[in-house]
Amino acid sequence: MIQSLLKPPKIDWKSKFSQRLETAADQSLIDYYSAEIPLANTPLSEVTFLAMDFETTGLDPDKDGIITIGVVPFTLNRIFINQAKHWIVRPKQKLEEESVVIHGITHSDILDAPDFSEIYHEILQSMEGRIMVVHYRKIERMFFNVALKERIKEGIEFPLLDTLEIENQVQQRATGGFGIG
Repeated sequence: MIQSLLKPPKIDWKSKFSQRLETAADQSLIDYYSAEIPLANTPLSEVTFLAMDFETTGLDPDKDGIITIGVVPFTLNRIFINQAKHWIVRPKQKLEEESVVIHGITHSDILDAPDFSEIYHEILQSMEGRIMVVHYRKIERMFFNVALKERIKEGIEFPLLDTLEIENQVQQRATGGFGIG
């Protein structure tokens, strides 16, 4: 049952990456779109995933910013903790008390942090050839896209699995429709 939930969306990512590669100007995006990604029929046992989590100053990517990014690569058989990475990012806006309560990141934590423009290259390198796994796609996908557009005038698209969406589908099947969304 879970295997059927993890089927990739009906997007031809190889073609999408080829199209994006033709228009990309930033070298880090060119490198990202040049990397081979698993095809839709690739067995999950042969896929390398990248767990990705952002903490943000709020929930609106047009006015809020990213303050931390964490990534951990894994396969179905192994977690590559030695390749895990974490970045603290200085947002453009002041941290609000409500968000500090949620994520626990304070003003002093971000005081000497770099701007997103100084680290996005490393994040894209971590993503190359991998399928992202996130919890609530709108955070990572939209915030990353907006942050890149603000800094390099180019956005990003990437394949992902959304654990919240998977849980919602499992709950709907189990309870007859009491899932979220």
